[in-house]
Amino acid sequence: MIQRDNRYVVRPTILCISLGILLLLPANSIANERIGLVKTYDPLAVAVRQGVEYQLEKGAEIFEGDTIITDPSGAVGIIFTDGAVLTLGPSGKLVVENFMFNPAEQKVSFISRVAKGTVAFISGAIGRISPKAVQFKTPTATLGLHGTKILIKVE
Repeated sequence: MIQRDNRYVVRPTILCISLGILLLLPANSIANERIGLVKTYDPLAVAVRQGVEYQLEKGAEIFEGDTIITDPSGAVGIIFTDGAVLTLGPSGKLVVENFMFNPAEQKVSFISRVAKGTVAFISGAIGRISPKAVQFKTPTATLGLHGTKILIKVE
């Protein structure tokens, strides 16, 4: 910025560079939209978001990139914006790696990584629109959705 007569003037090159950097960032890092809501939890579940731990309770928001963790007696149930239902059981750890739900443009994706625990999943609109767009990664395999329900156990 240049100061002229007690006013600040933004140089066009600085403005162009700033806008260019913003265009290179993923869209969800600029406008991080909620992708789901916690419907049930018992007794302890947390979400780790950008290095910060959040206690989950009924109505808590879930975002792409969240790591969901339950304690040894915990469980959490999440309903996603496409209508999918996911339950993470005791001693669970799951990362929502990618969630895209734009059915008007046929852009849909639900990719998560199950590090440990038990996951029960009932697909929503993403699974109906494009079953191959729903994936669960585990330490030993990547599971695709073939049907509407899936149960995964990782020890």
